[in-house]
Amino acid sequence: MKRAARDPARLRTSQGGRPCKPAKILPAIRRKDLPVVHLPRQTRSQGGKTKLTNHRAAIILHAISCGCYRETAAELASIKAETLSHWMGWSGEPYETFQHLVRKAEAGLESRMVTILTGQAEVRPELALAILERKFPQRWAKVTVVAAPPHHLNFTVADILGKVQERIAQGQLPPATIINASVKAAKPHDPRAPRLTIVADPAEDNEAHPK
Repeated sequence: MKRAARDPARLRTSQGGRPCKPAKILPAIRRKDLPVVHLPRQTRSQGGKTKLTNHRAAIILHAISCGCYRETAAELASIKAETLSHWMGWSGEPYETFQHLVRKAEAGLESRMVTILTGQAEVRPELALAILERKFPQRWAKVTVVAAPPHHLNFTVADILGKVQERIAQGQLPPATIINASVKAAKPHDPRAPRLTIVADPAEDNEAHPK
């Protein structure tokens, strides 16, 4: 009995029934586009033979010169980002020469981008202002003024409670003002705002209703 042929248009699914993520496809790098790199021989005796070859270094330098981050360049060269970070920090050859080439590629990219921006500054003046803000921030960066709070407003909650207690003791506040009142545990908390109740003064009440 022949097995049914799989429909090529049908998406492959995982065990949970969800469609599998498509494989990440990196851009192809042509060998003729890579720079010519001749690294010195390895001088470090620790760690075995290095993976930093001329071809892998050329891929990294080409990716960086095109504007890729170092992590992306490492992925294009089929190495981990941590490995490239180690190469940029180790001493000895071929790492020191490789570090010089990487920094030179990054400087070349920056120089080309600045040339493009400055070339369009006459057509778009906002580019000229953006360049000045980044190049000379002391003179051209935007200044944000934040007003400091007045000195007489520098108080804390403890100070407010202390003053309230003093006014209660001096009789300047009505006796109904309660500070740090205990809440009964059995009574549920009412999220509604407290209601205002008008209580008539006993003296005024006596005048309104004489005996």
